Amino acid sequence: MNRRDFLLLRHEEEQQLAELSCEKLFVHYCDLNSGFHEAEAEQGTIDDADWWAGEPPLLIHSIDPDEFFSSVMQDLKGVDSLTVLDMEWVAQGDFRIRVETLLAAVRARGVEVVFQPNETKPPQQNLEPSKSSFESTA
Repeated sequence: MNRRDFLLLRHEEEQQLAELSCEKLFVHYCDLNSGFHEAEAEQGTIDDADWWAGEPPLLIHSIDPDEFFSSVMQDLKGVDSLTVLDMEWVAQGDFRIRVETLLAAVRARGVEVVFQPNETKPPQQNLEPSKSSFESTA
């Protein structure tokens, strides 16, 4: 996933603005934590190898989540205002802590952080307890 997929930087008048999509950031974060790393090269001879011998090593490069969030922080350097989208995606444990830490560090730099409300509202649920057929006949 390209960083531009979750972080949009633009200039408006004399300010640099950024939009951060928490939904797309969450997907990228899950990719980082998926457990894929560069595999070790095979060792031994073909005679003592199992049936899968000869497969090339797994070459999926992944960076550490700490390094990733540090690089996102660097990308936000010089930003005057940050609009955070899709906050409902920040309900996950470690991801939530990392995003809140990132936003606190951005605020500490004096950047205005604006949370855009969710455009599509979930359907309203009836919070009133419904009477069961047993209660209505009693």
